[in-house]
Amino acid sequence: MGSDISKLIEAINRFGIQNISLLSRLTGMPKETIRYVLRKRFPELGLRVETLVDYAKLGLERYFVMLKFSSDILDHATEILERLAKVAFLTYRSALAFEPWHVAMFAVPVSLSDEFHAFLLRMTKTGILKSTRTERLEWTRHPELKSRYHDFRSREWIVDWKKIDSQGEPPPSILPVHEPTARPEIDAVDILVIKELELDSWRNFAEISRKLGMNDRTIRWHYTNHVSPLINSYYVRWLPVDSKEMTKVIGLVCEFHNLSRYRLNKIRRLFNTFPFTWYEGGRSDGYYQIHSGIPAQHLMDSLRFLRTNLREILSDWTTFALDLSLSLTEPYTIPYENFDDKNGWSFDQKKALNSVLFARAATKNIRGGP
Repeated sequence: MGSDISKLIEAINRFGIQNISLLSRLTGMPKETIRYVLRKRFPELGLRVETLVDYAKLGLERYFVMLKFSSDILDHATEILERLAKVAFLTYRSALAFEPWHVAMFAVPVSLSDEFHAFLLRMTKTGILKSTRTERLEWTRHPELKSRYHDFRSREWIVDWKKIDSQGEPPPSILPVHEPTARPEIDAVDILVIKELELDSWRNFAEISRKLGMNDRTIRWHYTNHVSPLINSYYVRWLPVDSKEMTKVIGLVCEFHNLSRYRLNKIRRLFNTFPFTWYEGGRSDGYYQIHSGIPAQHLMDSLRFLRTNLREILSDWTTFALDLSLSLTEPYTIPYENFDDKNGWSFDQKKALNSVLFARAATKNIRGGP
């Protein structure tokens, strides 16, 4: 079954999950077996099929933001970040393992980018944040799961570092940078369908229609005519199955600035060979970042591998360690709360700030503050 799962992962990464007949022909697995593996075995193994939607066509651009909360509310930063996921476009949050900083991803409508930056500034002026740092990402990508290094029977990573070729096959080329559209041709139903598919790529139309309380034909029409053209691809990602295993994985973010195209290509090749890379993104000015999830038993070997190979390319880069425990790290779906048919994408700075200020006031009351 281990080799079959590896074949299935590779097929999904190439062709998605909508055509089970095609996956069956490519893998030699019966269609019912594939359905069983996707619904039952994948979750048991910590494998999840993710839907990749073209956010630029939805009018959204991605921002990587580092947030340093004021010391008096640092213990309640998670609650504030949860609120930002509902009112201010946050799609991912985590925390540094050794420093009092949080990292976050935001998917911000290009038409509202000025308002978003003004909101971050207001959070600083009101004392919620001590400081922020923002990096806009022009492109992002999720490298394929390196299933050849994972034993699905024992659920262990087996890596022979001496045999990993850091100069192996180059990763796919970066897609041409195109600006997010200011007026996307979408409606609220499209956004809700996308949200449901991001929660579960394997969810069928009947399940989505029940969840949203809508007619099945309506959901099918919106998917076929609006949503499907926005889906770039699917990919399989690995995460530890339960919270106990999650504490045995270390998150790693590496950042690079002002890279030449030559160095960027070499570094991308390195990290796309590295077994534990989850995510990469960058800009045309030479900014590049990668995110990895490293099992604790492979941490030192991973660091040695990266340090040795990176030093052959350049001398300076920045590395952050993330605490990936479930209390501090959380992905979110597309910010559907900020979209309606009347206004399209919208952002109420006052409402968002009041929501955060309410959390701060509750914190002061808990601590007996004025």
